[in-house]
Amino acid sequence: MSQTLDAAPPTGAARGRGQRARRLHALDGLRTIAVVLVLLYHLQVPGFAGGFLGVDVFFVLSGFLITSLLLKEISARGRADLANFWMRRVLRLLPAALLVILTVLLWALFLAPPTQRGSIGLDALWSLLYVANWRFIATSSYFGSDGTLSPLQHLWTLAVEEQFYVLWPLLLVGIGTLAVARFRAPETELQDSADRAERTAARRKAMSMLTFALAGALVLGSVALLAWRFDPEAAERAYMGTDSRAFEPLIGGAAAALMLRPRLRAWVAARSQQLMVLGLVGIALAVPLLGAAHGPVAAYYHGGAALFALSCAVLVAATSLADRRHGLTLLLGSTPVAYLGRISYGVYLWHWPLIVWFIGDRGFEPVRAVAVAGLTIAVAAASYHLVERPIRTGHVRLTPRRVFLQAGVAVGLAVALTSQLGGSPLNRFVPAVAANLEPTPTAGSVVLVGDSVMSRLSPEIATVGLQRGMTVVNAARGGCSALSVVVLSGRDVANEACARDIGTVQTDAITNARPSTVIWWSRYELADRLDAGGNRLVANTPAFWAAQDADLARTVDRLTAGGAHLVVVLVDRVGTGMDSRCTPQECDPLLRRLRDDAALRQAWNDRMHALAATDPRVSVITMDDVYCRDDASPCDDRLPVGAPATADGGVARPDGSHFSPAAMPAVAAALLDRAAAATAHSRGRTAAGS
Repeated sequence: MSQTLDAAPPTGAARGRGQRARRLHALDGLRTIAVVLVLLYHLQVPGFAGGFLGVDVFFVLSGFLITSLLLKEISARGRADLANFWMRRVLRLLPAALLVILTVLLWALFLAPPTQRGSIGLDALWSLLYVANWRFIATSSYFGSDGTLSPLQHLWTLAVEEQFYVLWPLLLVGIGTLAVARFRAPETELQDSADRAERTAARRKAMSMLTFALAGALVLGSVALLAWRFDPEAAERAYMGTDSRAFEPLIGGAAAALMLRPRLRAWVAARSQQLMVLGLVGIALAVPLLGAAHGPVAAYYHGGAALFALSCAVLVAATSLADRRHGLTLLLGSTPVAYLGRISYGVYLWHWPLIVWFIGDRGFEPVRAVAVAGLTIAVAAASYHLVERPIRTGHVRLTPRRVFLQAGVAVGLAVALTSQLGGSPLNRFVPAVAANLEPTPTAGSVVLVGDSVMSRLSPEIATVGLQRGMTVVNAARGGCSALSVVVLSGRDVANEACARDIGTVQTDAITNARPSTVIWWSRYELADRLDAGGNRLVANTPAFWAAQDADLARTVDRLTAGGAHLVVVLVDRVGTGMDSRCTPQECDPLLRRLRDDAALRQAWNDRMHALAATDPRVSVITMDDVYCRDDASPCDDRLPVGAPATADGGVARPDGSHFSPAAMPAVAAALLDRAAAATAHSRGRTAAGS
């Protein structure tokens, strides 16, 4: 997590510089709590399944401090030097991150399994551009663990923060401009100190109110997006999306805005110790309640994260104003606790690569965990004293030119590594974008429908399709059945957006692309659903199948409008990676059904076979034989696809469902091959019959 620029909220002059420094030490103590939670979570220490909440603490703390810094500058000067602000963040954050990225790239070049090298090169490139979260959303399973996770996957948090801090300061400057213009004193009154002080106070009040109102409105939208984007089978879009996580730094920013109000600031300061206790108790309760073996529980996405962020904001605001002479402030600001907080950026940067390299998928082993934790702290301390601190104190003058030169070297190495394995990052990026743009109708157009498996695979399908002269259009949506019905996913969470949006998305894609083939790949047809009256229909019951059959007929008509041929991928068997998020103690009901209910899977597949046998518009294909090496369920899907398995190559589906970047090219090519063959066979049969 980023090392936030040191800043305290605006306080009175009576608070001495020494007290402010000690308060900042206490805020460093909060960084310690956050990074220790993340470290314990990734080390898989029992009892810390909710340790990922350390990231939430970082987000709130960062939002509070950065907003305080900018509001203080705007209040004092009437404006903020954003160019200087952004450059300071680059100079403080990028050098240490570059060191980690270059180390990982060298490891990938010489030590990583061949099947992972190209993917790690792309991870590095996207991380350097601070957009890694969108890559990992599209290509990985953050909560799956089978030894194939990227050593750079944790850098998604830096991407979220930096994207946020490109936009949020611009909004704050806009607010400051309005406040300054409204309360600017006329030239004749500039010598009146009392009037000047009154206008300054009025300006700060206006800035506080406007910032709080804007942040509050954006928080509501972001929290709603977190719930709407949540898919229990693929939670990464909700968990790592900048839009769906912005509410946390925004809540921190709103708290900073409130601290501009003298009365409220005094009220918080007078009760700081009690509020700090409440905030710490909130963290202690949330860690076991919001975390499970597979990651956050569903309640996290439906209000839990927002409540936790509010408790963190209370803790941060209270800590920033707490008297240094009291117990909690002394504890958080003590030398060892504050020191770990000061090096927390390095701890965060280095802990995950070291865990991937030295622990992998072994699970919790006390000796290894202690050794890796100690090594992480040692490397982070070295990074702090040799890289971060010299730059911050000016002992090493790191110019923007030098930073960008180093970044260019890292980008070049990432591109070279990826190109060495047969693909340019640009060649992969362009089709990924094109898959969701307005299509150019061609005879070779293909429309994709289905759930997150198809949606995540769509950029690679677009890449393969482009090589074959096809236009590929993605109309798949995570967490949704292609039937356009309300599905009950996870713990009875009704995804009403599926019924509201999917039909329109599919119709628009069919109308615009005029495809020759539509490919359907989804497993949400096995989820419980609602009927037209809002009643629950349990899968594999007569009422369920009656509703599915009726909706299936309408869906086939919709997808084949204009003469397209529909190719349905039969529901495949899950992979062994499912064990990473479906343990005996904790397993999402839909995931358990996909893994264990072979009868339900076969019942749906039998219906698809029967449909294809009677409707010439429809064909069925299988795909699990492409990546499964046996007939078991879960199946052996070790990499590489289509070649003898390697001992250290990982599996095709790290979470049991979604394909790893190493598997995607072979799976996408096989999918298009089989869909094309099925379409050609069906059209040939139809022509012969006529």
